[in-house]
Amino acid sequence: MNDSVILIPVRLKATRFPNKPFAKIAGIPMLHFVYKAATKSFSNVYLAICDNEVEDYCTNNDLQYIYTNPSHISGTDRIGEAVEVLEKKLNFNYIINVQGDMPFIQKEFIEILRKNLSSYQMSTLACPFKDKPEAENPSKVKVEMNDKLNSVAKDFSRELKDHHSINENIFHHIGIYGYQKKFLKDFISQKPSKREIEEKLEQLRVLDNTQISVTLIEQEILGVDTREDLDKVNQLILKNE
Repeated sequence: MNDSVILIPVRLKATRFPNKPFAKIAGIPMLHFVYKAATKSFSNVYLAICDNEVEDYCTNNDLQYIYTNPSHISGTDRIGEAVEVLEKKLNFNYIINVQGDMPFIQKEFIEILRKNLSSYQMSTLACPFKDKPEAENPSKVKVEMNDKLNSVAKDFSRELKDHHSINENIFHHIGIYGYQKKFLKDFISQKPSKREIEEKLEQLRVLDNTQISVTLIEQEILGVDTREDLDKVNQLILKNE
């Protein structure tokens, strides 16, 4: 993966969970835990940050980082600025965007995203829904495909529509992405689409222009959206020690 960089966007000012990147997982800040998980297998891993406190932490703990503009609207825009900085010193063609609140990111998931970029400009993951109530939750993003064997997204939505059959043509989208570098630059230069604004889903802007590769994995990569999620993550880690 010398042709790729892994970027982890980090921002302290989250509304639902302020200072989430510093919440402790197995005794260390979440941003450090996710970074360590990625660097176990890959060397070109950087945090894309925008807070002085995070910069101080990275400097004191020897974490690779790129400081970006705090006013970026989305993590993708933050990733885009980090790419512009990194390409001045590194030679790479692909970017893997790992969320900073996914402590259980694994090497195999990153490799899947990178592999699919050989054929597609953008790649992502999905998994089956546990049940219909989970699929009906608007915070659980849905990705529609023709069927389980299909490898591209037809649509993304927050609402479970009448024609959707969970785990047959509709699956739970997992928000980590791979990008071809040129495509990412083109993407962030475009204005948001109407549906993107309505659904608050950036990937809808992509579907107007190209295909997104989707690979189904067996189960969700547990993330941390709330303090309850944080407790669950720590309990799982303790259980598996």
